[in-house]
Amino acid sequence: MTAKQEPLKLMVTIAERHQGAVLADFYTNQGVFWHYQCCGFGTASSDLLDVLGFGSPERDILLSLGTSSCITRLLYDLNTELRAQVEAKGIVFDILLTGINQLVASVFYENKGEIPEDTAKGEIAMTGYGGSHSLILVAVNQGHTDDVMDTAKKAGARGGTILKARWLGTEESKHFFGFTLQNEKEVVIIVVPAQNRNLIMEEINKAHGISSEAQGMICSVGVDQVVRLT
Repeated sequence: MTAKQEPLKLMVTIAERHQGAVLADFYTNQGVFWHYQCCGFGTASSDLLDVLGFGSPERDILLSLGTSSCITRLLYDLNTELRAQVEAKGIVFDILLTGINQLVASVFYENKGEIPEDTAKGEIAMTGYGGSHSLILVAVNQGHTDDVMDTAKKAGARGGTILKARWLGTEESKHFFGFTLQNEKEVVIIVVPAQNRNLIMEEINKAHGISSEAQGMICSVGVDQVVRLT
């Protein structure tokens, strides 16, 4: 990453069911335009749900990507002047990315011409995070998760979890470098030792990256501690 390329962040929104698309539109108007929506189910008691303001345990989980400055500003505004404009209830937090495939990163750095040299199959380290583990997220077209996990395991991963998701980004961001992203997605979540992260991401990107049939968007975030439950 060059000095001019600021870090990217993953913004996670957990809101009431049916609010994900509304929030994605709202975030897009604020400059954060790349979103994947997943469905979840809260485990809090009914009393705690009332305290938190949730009317139902069903959740929309929105995964949004953007530059650090844009997401930091959006979170600040959501906590101040924009609070009254958001009718949805939930929680929003951000995580600094530790890695992302270069072709996807180039979209955020406004390089929307031809595919940059050596980016179609490359992986880019975003920070010098020194934790013991990383969380890799791979968003791919439906039907490709088994292939992604096979590739990840050959590179050293032990296993993963799959979430059903849907693309909610803008039409403009859906079309770039000659590719058209499909709406129905699956997100593979893999926790790996930090020293294996780059190799696993690179192998997944080579076989299932954004220019492949799977159209994989690969990124990673730092994990401070990992405990295995038996």
